[in-house]
Formats: sequence, structure tokens, C-alpha cells
Amino acid sequence: MTELARGRPAPAKMVGVEACSLANSDDRVFFRRTVLSKEDAVAWYTSLGEGERCTPVPTHPDHREGSDGVPFLVPRLQDDQPWPALGLPITEELFSRPGQQALDAAPFIGSVPGRVHRRFGHHEGLDAFLRDNAAQAFVARRMHVNLSEYQEYLGSAAYIAPDPIIRQIDNFMAPAKDDRGERIIYRFVPRPGQNLEHLRLTTFDKEARLLTSFDTHHVPADGILEVAKGTCSGQYGYVVTHEQQGILAYQPFVGFIRQMNFSVQVAPRKSVRVRVPTTSAKDAPPMEYQAAVEQEEASRSILGEVTSPDPGARVAAEARRRERIALAKQYGQRWFHDNSREEAADFVRGLLRAARFRVVLVDPYLGALQLGQFLYVIYGSEVNVTLLTTALAFEATATESKMHQLQIFSKHLADLKDIQRLEPEVRVVPASKLHDRFMVVDDEVWFVGNSLNSLGVKASMIVRLPNPGEVIDRLEVLRLDAPSLANYIDVVGRSASGQSPE
Repeated sequence: MTELARGRPAPAKMVGVEACSLANSDDRVFFRRTVLSKEDAVAWYTSLGEGERCTPVPTHPDHREGSDGVPFLVPRLQDDQPWPALGLPITEELFSRPGQQALDAAPFIGSVPGRVHRRFGHHEGLDAFLRDNAAQAFVARRMHVNLSEYQEYLGSAAYIAPDPIIRQIDNFMAPAKDDRGERIIYRFVPRPGQNLEHLRLTTFDKEARLLTSFDTHHVPADGILEVAKGTCSGQYGYVVTHEQQGILAYQPFVGFIRQMNFSVQVAPRKSVRVRVPTTSAKDAPPMEYQAAVEQEEASRSILGEVTSPDPGARVAAEARRRERIALAKQYGQRWFHDNSREEAADFVRGLLRAARFRVVLVDPYLGALQLGQFLYVIYGSEVNVTLLTTALAFEATATESKMHQLQIFSKHLADLKDIQRLEPEVRVVPASKLHDRFMVVDDEVWFVGNSLNSLGVKASMIVRLPNPGEVIDRLEVLRLDAPSLANYIDVVGRSASGQSPE
């Protein structure tokens, strides 16, 4: 439910209903836009509760159709805050990790600042929708939200209200002049029919990673507020509040641009396209791409001047370096030098030892030796272990056949069952479908640079992935499509005896 800003015309009447059928399901998704008065809209939104309700009916009689007022089921809803309290979505943190972009909490609001009230339900029974990319795109084009990414809004409702007081806020730095230092000018433009009474501006300054100022100012009736700073070398943020309306706007810490470099380059008339095979196979299809070419600089200019380096720049550079180190630690980034095999194996065993319910090892060269090197740190049936390997792990050698390699592997599995009460599920993925190495421990996924049989022998790296769910889902598809170890052994045995595989 979106409230229109004062002075904005109402959208045109929508005729009919748009629908999208869900793949592999009898369900359909319907979309209809209706226009209600504010009183009717609020009444409909606040009336939503568990049980049967009806879709909204347009306030204007000429806009009503048979598709309005249709019954539908509403789950139990929980308000994130009591109505009519509204919240301002934060897209960038104010104090913690400034400059760090956060996912928009309410992307459907759009580029016009607005506040939101939310009533959260659940998405039970909507699995078919979550499996259908076309249906999700259908909704995203109309509601401006990707519900596969924002699943908390499935089965939920939201009320969006524009800023009722302020139409625009400008702030800029005024240079030093006539013995006056640099200043920050704030300019507030009210909406038609509104005034700036009861507005407060709270400003906060950061200098060299220190909070140096936190002040609240009354916004003048003319909307022009001047704050003396002396030198604007830091970063500055603000929050705008109203005595009755609450928080209306915010800006996180940001610095002012003091110098801009402009460069105009002329592209050459000729372009080069590179055509190469997609793989090293003889019958590989070609691929093409545009090659980089030298460009001639036509002009260069500099606007503004930085007279002396700001000490805050050095502090910021060192802070960014520490943040990168902290981020690497957060994701478990670990480098193993060459000849550090024991260190690497101990690290992997430490991760596996902490498993509570799931371990998945994915490695095209995972063989019998790795079972003994790593899996004995897991005990009992409470941890489900899955091994995805390929035929590369069982290749025949000068002294041992492929079948003998598989028998050794099976013997090690039997030992794990007898000694550790551990029965891993083993799948043999076609070698053409698997190259990278992964290790799943509970709900975390580690990307392993080298195979487990050589991790740390040469320079290697391991890192925890930031979005494990996607990888776990893809690995599950690989598992389901791959034959079991028993089936693979049967195929190898038939091939060795000259029989045709069934």
C-alpha cells in the first residue's frame, strides 16, 4: 500500500487483472493496482488479520470491477512496530562500518524517500512460486522487489508513506572567505502547504575516525541553516526529526569532494575482435570478445585544489587495511605455503571436528588415502557425511587396476564404519562436470584451492564462501545426478569383464 505524496496525481485506472501461471503447479499469481482514499487504504491495511479477507475495493465507483473484493487467506501477521509508527529504511550504516553499503530493507519504496510500516506473515505454501523464476520476475516488474531475495515479504503487507513535510534537502560546503572559515550550508524545501516548524537537524562529524561533534539545531523558518566548521576535512552526517512525525531523513558520514580530475580520450577508429576456441578440444566451438585498444588522450583538466594532505586520509587508509584483514579473518581466508602439508591437514581436520550435523567433501581426486587422513575426526551417525568424487581418484596405475583402487576405497569405508560408526554416502560425479573443490561443514562452505590429497604440498589457499546456500543447492544437484559408488563399481566391473553396462 503506497501513499501518494501531496500534489502527485493519482495513477490511471487499471483495467482487468494481470496473471502469471506457476510452472509445474495449478497456482497462479495475480496483480491488480487499485486507487483508494487514504482513509480507505488505512482501514484496509489495518484490518488485515489471520483468516479470510478481501482484496481492496477502489474508492471511486467508476474504478470498481468484478475482480475487486475477492476473498483470500491472510496468515497471522506481526507488526514490526505498532501502527501508526513508521520507520525509515537504512541503506547505509550511520555509525558502524560507515561507507559499507547494506541491502535496502524496503526496495519497493523506490528512489523517492519514504517511510514504511510492515506486517510480517509467512511463506508457507509458496514453494512453487520460489521455484519459478518467471513468476518472480513477473512480480518484480510490478512491485519493484525480488521476492526470492526478500522472502520476508512473502505473505506480508507493507504501508509506504512519503515524507509529509520535506520535499528536498540540499547540503554543501561554502569555502572560506573574508576571515571566515569553511561552513556547511543546509537547505530545506518544504512540500506545498507545509512549513518547517518543529524540525530538528542533528549533525555528527567524524575526523580521522573520531566522533568529534554531535549537535542538534532548530531548522529556521526560511529553511537555510549555516554551520561553521573552520575546515571541512572530515566526514559529516545528519538526521532530520519532527516533533510529531518522528524521523524524516538521514545521511551517513560522507566527505566533501575537493578536487576532480577530468580526462577526455578518443577511441581509435579500428577495433579488434579476438576469436578463440572455448576449450582445448578439437571440436570446441569458438568464442569472441572485444580486445582492449590504446586510446588517445585529447584533454586533461583538474578542478579544485588540495593544498596539503589531510591526516585523516592516512588514518582512513590504515583503517581500510585493517578492515580488509578483519574481513579475511571473518571468511577464514588461510594461505598455506609450499611444504606445509601437515599444517594444512591439521586445519582441515579442525574444521571437520567441529561438524554437528553435516559434512560434504567435494573433490575430483578424493580417494582412499583421504578417508584416513581426515574422516577419523568425525564419530557416530549424528553427522551425515557425503563424498563427491570422480573417476580420476581411481585411475589405474602401473601396478594397480581401477577395480583394485575401488576395492581399497571400499575397504577404507568399511573400516570407518567399524571403527567410527561412520557410513559416508559416496557419489562418483562425471569428471567432466566437476573441477573445483569444496568442503561443507554444517551450513558453511569452504572453497579449497587444491585437492585434499595435495593441500599444502604446494602453495594453496582455503576460504569460507559468503553465500553458502547457493553452493549447497548446486552441490545437491550434482549429488542427485551422480551414480552411487556401488553402481559405479558395478559399471567398472562389467566393463573389465567385457560385459555391456545395463
